[in-house]
Amino acid sequence: MSKYSQKILWLLIGLYVVIFSVISIWKLKGFLYNGFDLAIINNVFFNSLHGNWFWSSIQGHSYLGDHFTPILILLLPIYYLWQSPELLLILQSLFLGLAAWPIYKIAQIKLGQNLAFWISLLWLINPLVHNINLYEFHFISFLPFFLLMAFYYYLRKNLLLFFIFIFLSLLVREDIAFIILILSLIILFNRRYKIFIILFFTSLIYLIISSQITSSFLFYYYYSWLGNASLGQALGHLVTYTNLEMLIGFLLPFLFIPLLKPKWLLLALVPLGQIVFSAAGGGAQVWQMHYGALFLPALVIAFIFSFNKANNFINNKLKNKYLLIIILIISNIYLWPNFGSYNFEQIQKSPDLKVIEADATVMASLNYLPNLSNRENIYSLHYYFLGVQQFAQDKYILDKNPEYIILDKDDYNYYDDILKTSAWAGIYYHQGYQRLEELLSEYQVLEERGQVSLLKKASQIRIHSVE
Repeated sequence: MSKYSQKILWLLIGLYVVIFSVISIWKLKGFLYNGFDLAIINNVFFNSLHGNWFWSSIQGHSYLGDHFTPILILLLPIYYLWQSPELLLILQSLFLGLAAWPIYKIAQIKLGQNLAFWISLLWLINPLVHNINLYEFHFISFLPFFLLMAFYYYLRKNLLLFFIFIFLSLLVREDIAFIILILSLIILFNRRYKIFIILFFTSLIYLIISSQITSSFLFYYYYSWLGNASLGQALGHLVTYTNLEMLIGFLLPFLFIPLLKPKWLLLALVPLGQIVFSAAGGGAQVWQMHYGALFLPALVIAFIFSFNKANNFINNKLKNKYLLIIILIISNIYLWPNFGSYNFEQIQKSPDLKVIEADATVMASLNYLPNLSNRENIYSLHYYFLGVQQFAQDKYILDKNPEYIILDKDDYNYYDDILKTSAWAGIYYHQGYQRLEELLSEYQVLEERGQVSLLKKASQIRIHSVE
C-alpha cells in the first residue's frame, strides 16, 4: 500500500471528478438547479467573455454588487473553449477532487504515508464536500484546494509557492482575506515575523480595496440588525439551537476530533461569525450548501494535527491503530444520503429548448435559467414578477424585451409560499400576478409539456409567418 498509495490516490481523485461531474451534469439536464447561482455565474462568465465585464442580466446589475471574484478573469481562457454551465460544474468537481492531494501531502508530513492515504480518502467521501459539489456552482469551491496547497508549502517552507497559492485564495472572493488575516496571526505566534508582515498587510489592503469595489447593500441587509441590538439580543442570536445544529453538522464527519487542536479552527472564526451574526443565523442549510468550503480548510488542518492524539487513545484502549480510520470511513458513508439536500427526485420535463436561438433574449422560471444562461440577455421570471431586484435593491428593468418565455406553473407555489412571506419581497407580491398576466398576454404557446410552457412573442411569430 505504501508503494502504490500515490497512484491509487490519483486514481481515486480521477474517479471522484468523473462521478461528480456526471452527477452534476445529469442534474443540470434534469433541470434540478434552481438556486440561481449556477445560472447567474455562468451568465457573468458569458457576458465577461464578450466584453460586458461581470454583468449579470439575471440580476439586473454587476456581479460585483454581490462579490469581488477576480478568479473569474483567470478562468475566462478556459471558458472560451467551452461556453457552458457544464464546464463550470466540471471545474468545481475537479478542484474539490484535487484538494485531496494537498491533504495527502500535509498528512504525510504529520502522520506518515500510510495514514496520509486514508486521511485523503476521507476527504473524497466526506458528505460536506459532496454538498458543496452538488449545490449550484460557487467560486469558493476552489478555496479548499488553493488554501490547503498554500498551507502545505508553508510547512515545507517554500515561500514562493506559499504566496502564489495565498494570492489565488484571495482572488476567489473578498471575504477570504479575513481567513488569511487570521492565518497571519497564527503565523505570528509561530514567530515567523516576515511572513506575518507580508500576509497581514497584503490581506488587509486587499480587503480594503475589494470592499470599495463591491456593494455595501448586502452587508447592510444581513447585519444592520446589529446596530439596534442590545448585548442580550446579540447573545441570544448567537446561542441558538440552529447554530448548534450547524456546528454539530460541520464536526460530525470528523467525529469532533478537530476540537483537540482549536488553534487551527481559528481559521474558520470569521466565516462562523459571518453566518451566526447574519439576520438569518446558522442552521443545517449552511452545511447542506456551499458554505462548507469556507470551513473545511480549518477543519481538515485541525483534524490532521489532532489525529495522532485521538488515534493513540483508541489504539491504547483497543489495540488497533486503524480502527479510528475504519469508524471514520463507515460514519462518512452512513451520513452521505442523510446529510445532503440533493433534490434528485424531481426531474423536470421540458419543452424542446433547442428551438431557442443562441442569441435570443429569454425570460425563464427558476429551474430553466442555468440551461439557457450562456447568452447576453436572460431574465428571471420571479424578479419580473416582483418588479424589483434581490432584496429590493432597485427596480428590475429589462434591457430588451424577451423573445421567449419558459414558464413553469410550479413556480406559483414558490411565489405564494416564499415570496409572499418574505420580509423584503412580500410587499411587492400583490402586484406580481397582474404583472405576469400583462406580460403573458403578448405571447403565444409554442409547446407545452405538463406544467411547463415555451412561449414566443406573438409579434415575432406573425413576422416569421409572413416571411
